Amino acid sequence: MYPSATLDLSELQRTAPQTDSTPVVPAIAVAWLYGMFLLLPVKIIHLPSNLELVDIWVAVALPFFWIAFVLGGRARTTMSYGPPILLILIATCLSALHAPSPMRGAIVLVKELYLFVWFVTLTVLLSSLHAKVLRRMMAVWAAVVTLHGLLILAQFLVPDIWHLTIGLAGQSRDYENFRASGLFISEKAGDANKAAFFQLAGFVPLALSSFPRRMTTLMAALLFLSILATGSMGTTGALMVGVGISVVTLLFVDKTLRFFRKYVTFLMIVVSFLAGSLAIALDQSPRYRDHLTSIVAGRAEKSSGGRFALWQRGIDAFHEHDVLLWGVGPENFREVDSAGNDNQLHNDALAFMVERGLLGVLGLFLLAVVAIVRAVQLVGIYSRYPDAGGLAVVVFIAAMGAILTVSLTHQIFHAREMWIVLAVQEAMVVQARASPDFAPELRAEVQGAVTYNRMGR
Repeated sequence: MYPSATLDLSELQRTAPQTDSTPVVPAIAVAWLYGMFLLLPVKIIHLPSNLELVDIWVAVALPFFWIAFVLGGRARTTMSYGPPILLILIATCLSALHAPSPMRGAIVLVKELYLFVWFVTLTVLLSSLHAKVLRRMMAVWAAVVTLHGLLILAQFLVPDIWHLTIGLAGQSRDYENFRASGLFISEKAGDANKAAFFQLAGFVPLALSSFPRRMTTLMAALLFLSILATGSMGTTGALMVGVGISVVTLLFVDKTLRFFRKYVTFLMIVVSFLAGSLAIALDQSPRYRDHLTSIVAGRAEKSSGGRFALWQRGIDAFHEHDVLLWGVGPENFREVDSAGNDNQLHNDALAFMVERGLLGVLGLFLLAVVAIVRAVQLVGIYSRYPDAGGLAVVVFIAAMGAILTVSLTHQIFHAREMWIVLAVQEAMVVQARASPDFAPELRAEVQGAVTYNRMGR
């Protein structure tokens, strides 16, 4: 994706008059949001139904926020995601009623209700933040992802650190070809694919933070290397797709190519230098080279073959049970899989088709369309201010492309970081449309007022 330019949201909204009607989030809510970002990668404690520490942190506060929303009456958000979310919930209910194991479906329904409420709450809170606070929050999220990336690289370079980390989660494994996974520790010692997706999502807050350009570029390079160290081929491919989409979008939007030349060229130079340095380092260290080859290239044939066989069994189950409208039930492919290996389908679209039928797929399709349209709208709004770093919001279009690419080989619909990215995107659209800075008659005034954060640029 495109991480090299930072968007100074506070400067873009500096001229907006602050009135008594401007929603302001209390300090305790801001602290809660900071805590949420800090807990996102902490997955070393195993809770039932795939719950995580961040879910406890979120669930405790959600009722109080909704009481405040109802009593205060000042929350602002949109209903853009309402239709697809409602359709998905209807499909989930119908499929759960007809499932071989209704309890599995009921658990999925409860989890998704919680996830959607969390998403709406986040959108409301983030939409009500002052731009300066939102930018600072993105910087904290980016810092958490960067530190987690350092841990992943340390695990890759020093196996003892990997063993120490899984020991914190009560696991004990002695894999010769282990995969670094940071704090994403599962019952199988590590979930490198989820760790890689968490790092991938980190490009969004990094692009929106206020770090100097050189620091942003170095942090982006670190994220890239940490994804490579996990050995996740799907996420690495999704990153390449995101980069391609961002470059094409910038070439289309930035007519003068000023923004493109200033930032993308610099990023390409840095990436080329790091790639050359990595090649030299791997050539000088056979152990690292062999390990990286084994967890990437060595898994390619086995992983792809297993995926194709799994998808074929999913299609066969869909036809055999003749459940066109509502599928075999949420998480019920495990019940009807002919192989009996208790596995997911590792493809969101196929999983929705097999488990929730045409209604579920339609809901998922509408959700993707809304997310892409909102990303395009955001670029259209901020493209008026390329000299203020506004084109950094291209990262959302890149993120949508990367997310869709990952979803082809992994089930990420319930990934918390994906929904946070959608919430941040929606919040920025709401803020931009509510701000007089973006009115056509004030465009010239705002363009004269906005400036770069010149430190390090």
